[in-house]
Amino acid sequence: MNLTLPIQPKPPRRPKRERRAGRRDRRVLEGTMKYRGDFIPVEVIDLSEHGAYILAPIMPELCDIVTLNIGLAGIGNSVMISGRVRRVALGSRIMSRPGGFGIQFTRFYTRVGRYALKEHLVA
Repeated sequence: MNLTLPIQPKPPRRPKRERRAGRRDRRVLEGTMKYRGDFIPVEVIDLSEHGAYILAPIMPELCDIVTLNIGLAGIGNSVMISGRVRRVALGSRIMSRPGGFGIQFTRFYTRVGRYALKEHLVA
């Protein structure tokens, strides 16, 4: 008498729910970062009202403050923001991946900039 049950495949997983409340822009945007007195060209690959993920040739340290000037595609405006580094991801030469870091915005320099960012995320 065989008491084994047939193995059934697991049902496919549902995609993870996005926990972030605001809109995000995952297009590549160009910008400039001021860090320790130097101006460095950067790429912003994930942008929201509260933070951004940035690829840069120089990696700031965790909890450092950086200032960004990001050109907003489509509306022809830019925004200047300061933020604190909250996450650092190291790059890999073997996998040809540059390092990046996530910042949490701490200061918008103008109300116009804050409004321009909101308009950019809606578009």
